Amino acid sequence: MKSKIVIVLLLTFVTAAAAFAASPSGQKPDKGLVGTWVTTVAPPPEAEVPPFKLIFSFMSDHNLIATGTGGEFPALGNPCLGTWAKNSDDEYTITYVCLDFDAKFQLTGMDKLTGQVSPNAAGGTLSGSIALTNFDPDGQEVFSACCATLEGDRLEVESFSKVNGSAWRAPRLRK
Repeated sequence: MKSKIVIVLLLTFVTAAAAFAASPSGQKPDKGLVGTWVTTVAPPPEAEVPPFKLIFSFMSDHNLIATGTGGEFPALGNPCLGTWAKNSDDEYTITYVCLDFDAKFQLTGMDKLTGQVSPNAAGGTLSGSIALTNFDPDGQEVFSACCATLEGDRLEVESFSKVNGSAWRAPRLRK
């Protein structure tokens, strides 16, 4: 029994040592695409739509969530879901879908967006292009448009600063 425990411990130690030896020390890990990005999307001039904010979260399992502002009511940040794949060292393809609703929150269709995005070498900014195809509720294509540009920054963890008092309450008025 003791010999089995020693063998298991030895194998665990060898595996851990191999894992540490495989990762080069002193190098920052490649940030890649995984993380959250706050971007500005600028549709082409002929779309007559002003630039708008779009937040992407790219997960390590190659799923993505996007949400943003833009469009007429009720396009107030409908969540969009999709996937992404790495094409090369610094280029990624994204595909995601968003549901569209009218003022009474009834489904009016779906948008399918595809794009190419690239983080810069430092991993702090993202740029790319997005194309859109709009479908009616029956899945029939209504129109396609290409291409909006995308620029943005990675959202990083910031240190917490406790504020005295509460900024959540309205200040009291003096009488």
